[in-house]
Amino acid sequence: MFIQQTGRGPQTVVGLHGWSGDHHTFDPLLGEMPEDYRFYALDLPGCGKSALPQKWEMRSLACEVAQEVIELNRKNMTLMGSCSGGILAVFVSRELIRMGKGDMVKRLVMIDPFAFCPWYFQLFLVPVAGPCMYAAAFANPIGRWITNLFLQDKRAEDTHLTRAFAEVNHRVVWKYLKMLSECGRPDQFRGLNLPVDILFGEKTFFSVRKSVRDWKEALPQAKLIKLKGVGHLPIDEGTKKMAEMVFPQAKG
Repeated sequence: MFIQQTGRGPQTVVGLHGWSGDHHTFDPLLGEMPEDYRFYALDLPGCGKSALPQKWEMRSLACEVAQEVIELNRKNMTLMGSCSGGILAVFVSRELIRMGKGDMVKRLVMIDPFAFCPWYFQLFLVPVAGPCMYAAAFANPIGRWITNLFLQDKRAEDTHLTRAFAEVNHRVVWKYLKMLSECGRPDQFRGLNLPVDILFGEKTFFSVRKSVRDWKEALPQAKLIKLKGVGHLPIDEGTKKMAEMVFPQAKG
């Protein structure tokens, strides 16, 4: 699994990107990172420079990522997941606890996380027609332009919600969507004893806002942080505010 390390400070953050992303998802944050931090950005299995996962199933994927986290040999890490990577981060935390390595993670940060597969994504999973609809929306430049235009109220004017799809393996991206639809709801994580910060954009999708409430119900210790004027891409649209939350010593 490809992992990019930035910095060599004693405090550690591990970043798990979301749907259609790779380790570059976290690049905007790195310029705001204090010197006493180090950041590990992963290419999840099948994405970027990483090999395909052993199995297309969320817990199996979480076990693979957990093993990589263990090999970093760091303690008191912040485990951060963006979009669907937020779900994966919770799965990975649970697997680390099951492996007797729960002390490696001191905090979870979930960025604009989904808690379920929205109905409009489930359309892409309908047999035969679903992959065709996915291809029309994401696998060609005109479809991506139209989709991004349609979602203009869910993003800042200078950001692009579908640009990343231009360079992805679309079979892998579709498989990740299918995993999201099959991974279960947040209530399976009730009792997870770990500090959680959930950061979400004020202008994000309704499904994400509903998801944030679902996560709060399952993880009542979670601190909810709404980023004013930000859409579904908080790392790009609210970078300085994000840095203040992710790196407590960061200056705004």
